[in-house]
Amino acid sequence: MAPRAKKEQTEEVVEVKDNSSTRLNQILKEGKDDHYNFSDRVNWKISTGSLLIDMATGGIGPCMVRMCGTMGEGKTAMTLEVVRNFLKEVQNSKAFWVLAEGRGLSEENVNRCGLTFVYKAEDWKVGTVFILESNIYELFIQCVKDLVINNEDSVRYCFVVDSIDGLQLRDDRAKEITENNKVAGVPALSKKMLQALSLNMFKHGHLMILISQVTSEIKIDPYAKTTNRGGNFSGGNALLHASDWIFEYSPSFNSDYILDSKTGKLNDGKSKTVGKWAKVTIQKSAREAAKKQLISYPIKYGKKPSGIWLEYEISDMLLAWDLVKKAGAWMTFSDTLVEQAKLAGVEIQVQHQGSDNLRVYLEQNQNVTEFLYKRLKEVLSN
Repeated sequence: MAPRAKKEQTEEVVEVKDNSSTRLNQILKEGKDDHYNFSDRVNWKISTGSLLIDMATGGIGPCMVRMCGTMGEGKTAMTLEVVRNFLKEVQNSKAFWVLAEGRGLSEENVNRCGLTFVYKAEDWKVGTVFILESNIYELFIQCVKDLVINNEDSVRYCFVVDSIDGLQLRDDRAKEITENNKVAGVPALSKKMLQALSLNMFKHGHLMILISQVTSEIKIDPYAKTTNRGGNFSGGNALLHASDWIFEYSPSFNSDYILDSKTGKLNDGKSKTVGKWAKVTIQKSAREAAKKQLISYPIKYGKKPSGIWLEYEISDMLLAWDLVKKAGAWMTFSDTLVEQAKLAGVEIQVQHQGSDNLRVYLEQNQNVTEFLYKRLKEVLSN
C-alpha cells in the first residue's frame, strides 16, 4: 500500500500594523516648540589662522571653544583671528564680544585685527563686532538667549566672553568686598544657560568662545590626590563638559622668543624681539587624534591683520617636506609645486636667498600664501 502523502502546511502571514511613526510625528508636531527635528543643521568650517592647529583640528565649526592660560600667551590673538574668519566666511554673520575685564582689548589688537567694533546697538550690522561692556552674568545670558531664540533673520552669531573670570552675579555687585559671594554662582548659571541654549545654538550655526585665566587649587595636603579636570581653568564642570575644544596656553620662556638675529640672545642689547612661539595643548577635542597634542605656532609682533605668523609656519613645512630644497643660502621650490601653482593660476618665484627672504616673499604675496596653505593642508591631512 502506497504511503499517504503529507499535507503541505502553510503558515498564515499576519500583517502587523505599526503606526508608531504616525504617532511620533503627531507628538513632534504638537510639541514643535520643544525640539529642533524639523530644522536643518547648519554647518561650516573656518580656519584658526594657524596651519598647524588647522591640521590638528580640521578647522572650527559651530561649537563651544575654551581659550585658557596666563595673560599674554596668545589667547586673544587666536580669538580675534577666529572671529575675523567667522565674519568673512560665514554668511549673514555678526560677532558679540563681552568685555568683562577692565584692561579690555588693547589698542594695538583693535587697530591691527581688521575688525569693525561698535558700541551702539543701532550700529551693529552684519560683519561687525558689538562690544558689551559689562561683567554681569545675567545680562550676558539674557542677550545670548534672546539673540539665539528670537532669530527671525537667521543671523549666525559668534559670542566671545573676555573673560569668564571677570563675570559676576548681579547680586554680588552690591556686596561689600569683605562679604562672601554666592558659592558656585557662575557655574550654576553656566549650567542653566547651556541647558537652555546649547542644542539650539550649535545646530543653527553659532559659535561661542570663552576666554579664561589659569586657576590654582589650594591643598592642605600637598600629597593628596587631585581630580584631573582636563586643564586649569574656571567656569565649572558644565562648561568643561559642553566645550568641544579646550585650548590651554603654556607660559613662555626665553627660548620661545623669536629674534631678528639667529645668533642673538634675548635682552643682549643688540637683538630685537620680533615674535614668539605660542604653545597650546589641546586638552579637549572634537577629533580623537588631536587630544592632548602640544602645538607650537609662531606669533609676529605687530603683524596685520593677525599676529599668527602663518608665513613662518608655511616656510618651515615646505622645508620639512622637501617642497622647498635648501642649497647653501638658497631656497628653491620644487618643480612639481611650481607646476601645480601654475595650473591654479598662481605664479611662484622659484628661488629665494635665505629663509627670512622666503617668509618676506610669502607675506608680500598673499595669493601664493593662500595656495600653499591649501596645498599643504590637503597633502598633510591625507
